[in-house]
Amino acid sequence: MKKLFILLAFVGAGFRAHAVKPVIGANAFYFTDDFTYGSGSPSQYKRIMFDLTAGIPLTKKGSVVLGWSYGSYSFTETTTTETSLKVADMGPKLTYYLDKARTWETSLTYNLISKGTYAGAGAAETELRGTSLKFEAGYMPQMWENVFMGAKINYYKASFKEEITGQTALAQVTHSRAVIYPTFAVTFRWD
Repeated sequence: MKKLFILLAFVGAGFRAHAVKPVIGANAFYFTDDFTYGSGSPSQYKRIMFDLTAGIPLTKKGSVVLGWSYGSYSFTETTTTETSLKVADMGPKLTYYLDKARTWETSLTYNLISKGTYAGAGAAETELRGTSLKFEAGYMPQMWENVFMGAKINYYKASFKEEITGQTALAQVTHSRAVIYPTFAVTFRWD
C-alpha cells in the first residue's frame, strides 16, 4: 500500500497543476408576431428560448469546456384557441473554441432530461418525456474584462418517447420538434 501511495505521488507530481476557473454562459431568443387580417380573428405567434450553462475548462488553454446546461423553450400559437409546447431540458454541454482568442465557438448539448407540456386546441394537456439535442455556433468577442458577448445560430431538436395524459395514462409515442433560431449570447470567463 505504501509503494502504491509513493507511485501515485510521483505520477501526480509529473502533471502541472493549474487553477480551474469556471465558465458561465447564457443564450436568449424572443420573437412575437401579431397579425389581424381584415375582419378575421387575430393570430399570434410567440417563441421564447433561453439556456444557462456552467462549466469548467478541460484543457489548460481553455479551448474545450465541459458543462451542465439548463434550457427552456416555449412555442405558442394563438388564433381563436391557443396551442402551446413548453419544454425544460437539462444535460451535459461540450464547447470547443475554434481560434486562439476563443471568440469563435461551437457547442453540442445532449439533454438527458427533456420534459414538455403540450396543450392543443381544445385538447387535454399532456406531459411529454424524452431527450433533446442542441448544436450552436457563434462569434463571441470580448466586451469587458471577463465578459464576452455575441450572437449564435442554434439547431435544436427534441424527441419525445413518452406521453402522459390526465396524469394516469402513459403511452409510447414518437413526437419531435426541430427548430433553427438565432440567439443573443453572453459568457463570463475568468482566464
